[in-house]
Amino acid sequence: MTHAATWLLDILALIYLVLFFPAPFFWLIIHSGIHIWRKFGNRSFWIALPLWAAFAAFLLVERHWIFAHRMERNAFTFAAGTVLTVCGLWLGQRVHREFGLRRLAGVPEINPQSNVGGVVSHGLYARLRHPRYLAYMTTMLGFALLTGAAGIFALAFVTILMYLIVAPLEERELHEHYGAEYEQYARRVPRFLPHLRRNLRT
Repeated sequence: MTHAATWLLDILALIYLVLFFPAPFFWLIIHSGIHIWRKFGNRSFWIALPLWAAFAAFLLVERHWIFAHRMERNAFTFAAGTVLTVCGLWLGQRVHREFGLRRLAGVPEINPQSNVGGVVSHGLYARLRHPRYLAYMTTMLGFALLTGAAGIFALAFVTILMYLIVAPLEERELHEHYGAEYEQYARRVPRFLPHLRRNLRT
């Protein structure tokens, strides 16, 4: 891979990290103390700005460490990284279109009284309960393979671990908010990986 291509992939990976790596930490703060944050309503979202700024500063300052050590890349890692990144970005775009900005921003969790409708169970959400989280994890792994950067592999591991913690916390709130409707949905639809047999039949 040429120096210019490596530089471009590094820039794209760093931009993605700055935009999306802080997300699970924000939701961990929100979901772990949801009953407190609900008292503040939409003002709770103001914690996002300093949190994102802090992570952005950290990632930019430590960018040399992130890209300092690299695994050997080849045609397989490039192909796998490209597939994961494209699939992750596609998933993210589909989620935004199907789920809507208000739900993605967490309005139902912060303001349970807000009128955003019932449980979303169509499109991607008919196959997975958390396609958005899968999109973030997949894209991060894709950039790790494309850049070969050990630092991005480490951050991808942290991202996956964080979403494994955050997803059950979010689901606890959805159970409280939607009751039996969400309970039935959660029994039917897997969290991160679709039922392959079911997909083959449909």
